[in-house]
Amino acid sequence: MKVGYLGVPGSNSEVALQNECHGMPDIEAMGYTTFPELISDLVEKKLEMALIPVENSTTGFIARTADLFRNKPIVAVADRYEPIDYTLFGVPGTDLSTITEVYSHPEALSQCEVFLAQFPEMKEMPFADTAKSAAYVKKQNSPQMAAIANPRAGKLYGLEPLAMGIQTEKSNTTRFYIMKHADAAILKGNQLSLYLEVRHEPGALSKLLQIFGILNCNLLSLNARPIPGQPFAYGFFLELDMTDMSVAFDVLWQTVLQAVTYIQILGRFERTNHIEYN
Repeated sequence: MKVGYLGVPGSNSEVALQNECHGMPDIEAMGYTTFPELISDLVEKKLEMALIPVENSTTGFIARTADLFRNKPIVAVADRYEPIDYTLFGVPGTDLSTITEVYSHPEALSQCEVFLAQFPEMKEMPFADTAKSAAYVKKQNSPQMAAIANPRAGKLYGLEPLAMGIQTEKSNTTRFYIMKHADAAILKGNQLSLYLEVRHEPGALSKLLQIFGILNCNLLSLNARPIPGQPFAYGFFLELDMTDMSVAFDVLWQTVLQAVTYIQILGRFERTNHIEYN
């Protein structure tokens, strides 16, 4: 089975994929440079599954990936919470005091901002991927360069740790959707992910949210995003916990249809318990 992820071996997505697929036979991990390329291959059925990050416990909703789900025949059949542990790495022999440039993905830099604020002499250098930043620092072999990446990446690319556990939130976790083509997916479970648009009139969104309350659905998240081609108009990504819903799913669906102008199911699966931290 071909499973896609963003990045190269050692990226956070690749670590999540390895943990999710551990013990599964015949898994072929396929790394991608960009999310559009990854999602395009899933749409075209060149992949059977993909892991896509959608939310981080420190920085929140990952809009750049969710935006790509709109109007695509792909759905989430499960989700995975992956703890993200960051280390500052340098080439062997590097000392923390010599570092002037720190390379990593912008998301990782943001998740380590408190640590980095202690070293104003270190210039943040955004990079396409955490693992690629580790490989780059290794290749440059400069004692003035460092990379922020997970422990697997540092080991893979032969770097030495300079500071460990540098993420601002020690419980830092990224949530991934496990996605398939809609034709190959069986959607069931108590958690529902939707993208929808409502009429641009007073109370339209409020009326929709009231429906969820009346039917005893717990709103887990709600995020507004601009609608392409419609300046200053917004659609909404939302998730519902239907565990205690008072009606059948078909009743919920038909009721919601009356309150929206567009709706797309992005996923349905069993709700995952959050990871417990000490």
